[in-house]
Amino acid sequence: MKQFLYSIAAVMCTVSAQAGIVNYECELHSLEAQGWIPPVVLLSVDADNKRARAFDGAIRSANELARVDENTPANAKFKLTRKGEYRLSWRLTLSSNSTRQYRVSYTATVDPETNKLKMSASFPQANLGNRPSGIGRCQPISAPTLF
Repeated sequence: MKQFLYSIAAVMCTVSAQAGIVNYECELHSLEAQGWIPPVVLLSVDADNKRARAFDGAIRSANELARVDENTPANAKFKLTRKGEYRLSWRLTLSSNSTRQYRVSYTATVDPETNKLKMSASFPQANLGNRPSGIGRCQPISAPTLF
């Protein structure tokens, strides 16, 4: 009987841990046509445990460059802003049209009330002035999480 109760408790903990995860499929409109901001981003946010993951075409390219399974999502730092928005950030190494590789820092801000998304990229080690950005909307989806 005791073992049975432990099993039920373990299942309930697993279900409640998954209950806090929200998956988003986000469509973005890039404010510049250089390709640094992808048109679609998948996000999994676990606000209760302050963790998140992201996946898009840029992450897939970075995975290929790093010789990692191309479908591996990126771990993102999670922060809840004063406005109640989710701010996610992650870093990738990407190659440009030339043979040069750039370290790119991405920041995505999702408003869970309106599902609006703002995303930007910066190049902290390259001393580049441009800062690609995009805006869009996210839609909660019931797909499996990125965790």
